[in-house]
Amino acid sequence: MALTLGRTFLARGVAALGSLVLVVVLGRLYGPAGVGVYALAHSLLMGVAILARFGMDNALMRYVGESPDSSHVMRYLYWACRKALILSVVLALALFFGRSLLVRMFGTEGLAEVLVGIAVATPPFTLGFLFSGFFKGIRKPATACLLENGTVALLAGGLVVLLHQYTEVEGLAVIGWAYAGAAWLVLGQGIWQLWRWCRRQSWAARAEAPLPSVARPQFDASSRAFFVMSLAGLMQSVLSIMVAGWLLSESGLGLFKTSQQTAMLIGFILIVINAIFPPRFASLHREGKTQALGRLARQGALLGGGIAAPVLLVCLLVPGWVLGLFGDEFSQAAPLLRIIALAQLINVATGSVGFLLNMTGHEALMRNIALICNAIGLSMFFVLIPPFGPLGAAMALAFVLVIQNLVALYFVWRKLGIWTLPTPNILRVLGIMPEVRAPSVTHKETGY
Repeated sequence: MALTLGRTFLARGVAALGSLVLVVVLGRLYGPAGVGVYALAHSLLMGVAILARFGMDNALMRYVGESPDSSHVMRYLYWACRKALILSVVLALALFFGRSLLVRMFGTEGLAEVLVGIAVATPPFTLGFLFSGFFKGIRKPATACLLENGTVALLAGGLVVLLHQYTEVEGLAVIGWAYAGAAWLVLGQGIWQLWRWCRRQSWAARAEAPLPSVARPQFDASSRAFFVMSLAGLMQSVLSIMVAGWLLSESGLGLFKTSQQTAMLIGFILIVINAIFPPRFASLHREGKTQALGRLARQGALLGGGIAAPVLLVCLLVPGWVLGLFGDEFSQAAPLLRIIALAQLINVATGSVGFLLNMTGHEALMRNIALICNAIGLSMFFVLIPPFGPLGAAMALAFVLVIQNLVALYFVWRKLGIWTLPTPNILRVLGIMPEVRAPSVTHKETGY
């Protein structure tokens, strides 16, 4: 697990760095207004990608993960890619032909020219997430991380600089075309990695077609369930940016997006942990090793808090200096960065509470927590942005992060008897006890 953690940490580090590098490049070249246009275009891309993959990336991770060495895993990938390709092309055409309507809706100059390239990026961007789910299923989380948004952003940052310097593409259109080129390059890398993996499998030379152990209706039903769960992420990462883009100016949205992206560095380690620990959570729960499950969850939370602490201190003590890396105009977003950084501290300190519920048979409960908290948080954008501007957007985002994790923490204690915070158990002190008594530690669990 340590080797897997190290590899995934490096891969996720590249992804996190890539997202930040792109914002730095855009901030330097186009200022807060350019970052604001990119934030809105990127939220539209993320939204259509969530719709197009329809939860099939998580369905692949589940069913491929059950038998990663079987030949029928390729049939699951074929089902997912065929459906996602059709949906992504339809949505890409909708983005392309509806870009004028979107410009009038948000009142954002330059959005139309960016959306041309974003439409071209939609199919490979969507398929990249499907390949990522597949590679997680075959126990290659590091490879999976390199197929997602961060790697696309890293390549796009480099392409923006090249296109800006050496081509005749002008204005904000450079952003869209750079993102399109990066998305196709990342997908090509994923196809190459898949080909290499297939060649090493014992079933690769067989002539007969693979026979799936899971029927297509079952696969589709699982995808629909995961899609409903992904709506919470849609609200938090897509609709919130779109609401902010509607209520804020391009510069205001750029300041908010920059603060949000910078604070994501604090939660970066939790993303790494969530790419590795959930299958182990499910295995320990299935074997009835509740004590070992709780110990692993607390170790993850402690590891995350320890690694995130230095980044948190920098964001709290010298936020103006950090934001100054994006350009002089961004230092005014220092209060936003402090607020979101504190919320990310709660996110990291509580650990993988969402996956603890999802992997232990309480996925419906976690789905409801995420949907309700994000719906309330989305309404907070409408309430707080008019009086406070970008600061209100930061407060609304912080509210979502804090309330969702604290509610999930409460139910992890109530349903599983596990306390993940590296602090005394406040709920126990208040007399709130688990619904079921946790079993005592066995020799099998401890290894003694």
